[in-house]
Amino acid sequence: MSKKAKATCNDCYFRCAGLCALPGEAVCPTFRMQTPGRLVPPQQPRLVPRPLAAVSAA
Repeated sequence: MSKKAKATCNDCYFRCAGLCALPGEAVCPTFRMQTPGRLVPPQQPRLVPRPLAAVSAA
């Protein structure tokens, strides 16, 4: 059985992005594991134009 390595501050997204303002090396409650694409906001839905007939009838 393999042991998992403990997370450190250097594994945190905020520390890697230079956004961490906390001193020390203890893992804090805001810890988020640094993984590519995980803290990216969702993409906006595509805009679909409405048909002109629906606009002129109103």
